[in-house]
Amino acid sequence: MTFKVGRAWLVAALVSFVGGGCAMQPAQPTGLDSVGQPTARVKVEWRVPLSSDRPWEINPREFGKPVLAPGGDLVVGASDGYVYRVRADTGELVWSKEIGGSIDAPVALVDGYVYAASSQGSLHKLSWERGEEIWRADGRSAFEAQPAVSDGLVAVTDSADVLYVFDAVSGELVWDYQRRQPDFFTIMGGGTPVFSGNRIFCGFADGHLVSLFSDSGEVEWTANLGDASQEFGDVDLAVIDDGELLYAVSYAGGIYAVEKSSGALMWHQDIESVADLIMQGPWLLGVSATGHVFALSKNDGEPVWRFRMPEGQSPVALSTTGPLLSVATASGPLYLVRTRDGRPVTRWNPSSGFQRAPVYDSVRGYTLSNRGYLYGYRLAY
Repeated sequence: MTFKVGRAWLVAALVSFVGGGCAMQPAQPTGLDSVGQPTARVKVEWRVPLSSDRPWEINPREFGKPVLAPGGDLVVGASDGYVYRVRADTGELVWSKEIGGSIDAPVALVDGYVYAASSQGSLHKLSWERGEEIWRADGRSAFEAQPAVSDGLVAVTDSADVLYVFDAVSGELVWDYQRRQPDFFTIMGGGTPVFSGNRIFCGFADGHLVSLFSDSGEVEWTANLGDASQEFGDVDLAVIDDGELLYAVSYAGGIYAVEKSSGALMWHQDIESVADLIMQGPWLLGVSATGHVFALSKNDGEPVWRFRMPEGQSPVALSTTGPLLSVATASGPLYLVRTRDGRPVTRWNPSSGFQRAPVYDSVRGYTLSNRGYLYGYRLAY
């Protein structure tokens, strides 16, 4: 039997019990007290309550993340089972559409359509203009990962480690692929599929990264990222496609660079409990449940710097804006740190924490708090 454990719970537990644990040298003095006066601050321009009416929940969580449309509006799914379209400049609600269950992953917005996955195991295609449902497709268990859309296909995984590919026009199932779930603890949710040309790359709870041909589901190669008997060996973050290389994360095993054409291992950095990883220029930037924000060289995986979060803070996600990183914590503030060395600049705390990092356009940042409030804010320097 496979036992699923929520990532946010595991992050908090590891921060409490693991301590330092990251095999890197620290950057210059870290922590807000070492920096002095902040050089930036968050100015909230609007706040919209989406799924905020939940007084009975002790520790609410929101796994939705605002997605920016080319015209400037936002679309986001929330735990109340609704998808919302919101004006980016004012926070005005344009439409809302109930799809049921809880929406525990970002939606996808492609070619004027919104694709939203529900914890009830249903995938919905909605019109961007009015939120009307075009079609609904059903899986075998909860959808908890962001859908991917490319060349008329929609890929999504469920909590039973099934990868589905649907026709984007009709919603009909094209093919599916399943790996055997391990008989031990894994992270709640499924892998996040990524299209690249005529292939789909997707990780699974058994610690494998798989390359499949998108038209047929035929397996091209599999890469075992770590010990297959290891608990929490899930490869559930989206891989980063860097041309000839892919960068993938096993929650227990660390960060891997694999050859895109063959799945051959190029390098491995043993950083446990990586909760998020992004690429910027020559670096891979990430956060771990051991309480660190870090940078690695993407060429060889060697450490560049690390920043130890204040005690008790659980970093879960990050994103970039100009020279800064936004670091979301599960129960506390949003931190802004300098990309070049990880040193903190300022923090903003709307009291309930976050599960996803903000998104930014040229004017504002946008984020959904665990209390179900969607914020639009500016950074003032």
